[in-house]
Amino acid sequence: MQTYGFERLPVFGLAVVLIAFLCAPSLGAVATLVQLGTLMAIGMIGWRQLLANPLASLALLLLPLFACASALWSPVPDISLRYGLQLVVTIVIGIAMGRVLTVQQLVLAVFLGTTIACLAGLGSGRTGVSEGGPVLIGLSGSKNQMSYITLFWIGSAVCVLASGAYRLPWRILAALTLAPAGFLLLQGESMTAVVSAVIMTGLLAVLALAAFVGRGGRLFALLAGLLLAVPTLVALPEIERQADMLRTDVLHKDASLTGRTVLWDSADELIRQSPIIGHGYKAIWLGPAGKGLLARNNQRDGRAFHFHDTFRELMADLGMIGLALFLLPLGFAGARGAALLIGKVDTPRAFAAVTLFIILLRIRTELVVAPFMIDTVLLYAIVTALIAMPFAWASPERSPAAPSRMHRQWRERSQGRSQQREPLNPHPSQ
Repeated sequence: MQTYGFERLPVFGLAVVLIAFLCAPSLGAVATLVQLGTLMAIGMIGWRQLLANPLASLALLLLPLFACASALWSPVPDISLRYGLQLVVTIVIGIAMGRVLTVQQLVLAVFLGTTIACLAGLGSGRTGVSEGGPVLIGLSGSKNQMSYITLFWIGSAVCVLASGAYRLPWRILAALTLAPAGFLLLQGESMTAVVSAVIMTGLLAVLALAAFVGRGGRLFALLAGLLLAVPTLVALPEIERQADMLRTDVLHKDASLTGRTVLWDSADELIRQSPIIGHGYKAIWLGPAGKGLLARNNQRDGRAFHFHDTFRELMADLGMIGLALFLLPLGFAGARGAALLIGKVDTPRAFAAVTLFIILLRIRTELVVAPFMIDTVLLYAIVTALIAMPFAWASPERSPAAPSRMHRQWRERSQGRSQQREPLNPHPSQ
């Protein structure tokens, strides 16, 4: 097959730039234009990879396409169509990253992109409002988003540092960035991000140990974990009650989670009004129904406000159909990720599995699917990579089809002796 010269251009640098600007939404239209430009360049160079396995890409695009279609019943059809198209572009960015980069390259691209954005944010000195006073938000736009971007920074840095597949300068840089990343995380005063960082570090450590265990041991550990999850689910109401007591009595946090429980009640009422197809994408916060909600929460701009719950946000906008279109690919990718880790544990697979888990860990308290959002891009990049990643069931040791050196030598000697014993025929038949 003919290969054009521009297809040999490297896409890694473009991916780093794209991730850096995804981490800088406060730059507004400039960030969006850079993202669109780099996506077009990546699409031109890696168009063959993007067109491979079109059914998988279509499955991932069903959610944003349904968001576009919601303009047909939305009270603000132009807004639903515009933001639906933006979501299409965002998920296409994720699919492109998962297709044109190996997972090993994706880890390094995330590390370098977040390093550039976070260090630039530190240099800018931009602060945002918090309960305890001003905190650094850099180029992220909010303290919570800054904390979650820092999570990606720490996770990718740990993976680069721990893997011998990366060059020494990158590993040294990863070690040096852990200190400023830890500072950014702690000063952000986001308990969710801090807990997520602890869980992320623990999971990476567990997977590092699992690399020294055989497949049977990893399968047993996975089954044991699933069995242990059953009593956890049964005791979930009591766990939530104890967590609420800890949050209010020990940490002295607002019992309404800074007004989130009130938002959730409003979302539940909206969902009951249209449970199947929702009210239309972004039709709540940018339509007539959102004016009262924004006023009650002392907000003016519905573009950056949400229900702080991805499930409720999707169901209010797109109903149960939209939620199903979101969850089905994630469930498939999660099952495939578990199977991949049973087959083999390495740094790229560990990063993909842990990052996917950390994003989904916030799915009931934050919005992780939105136009031009780093969380959404990484989520769909990892899902794309997990779907396309081949299983590594074959042992790296010698396969039966490749005989050992001793066996080959014995066979050659045997063939030589048989040729020597074969009698000569001076009168070959005609």
